[in-house]
Amino acid sequence: MGSVKINGAKVNEAKETAKALEESIRNTKNTCSQLISYIHSAGWSGKSRDAFLTYLEIIHKYHQEMEKAAAKQTKALNNLESYFHDFLNDPSVKEVRNL
Repeated sequence: MGSVKINGAKVNEAKETAKALEESIRNTKNTCSQLISYIHSAGWSGKSRDAFLTYLEIIHKYHQEMEKAAAKQTKALNNLESYFHDFLNDPSVKEVRNL
């Protein structure tokens, strides 16, 4: 089993990127919601409207799921430092080091 190395600068970069990703997903989901609302209120009808609306609803659902996943990723990155310190201070880790 290899060593785990955590580069603090890369973790900070990953945190910033994760935050930007979350914001981008949220903005895209909101834009999609606005488009769906507009289509429902517009005087557009027919198969092309139904197909486009279905497409947008799929994209909206996808972004809802992505938003949840991105939030979990951001939370994990934000908690990584404390988890790492908790792990190093765990009695079982100290016991293994003293073998």
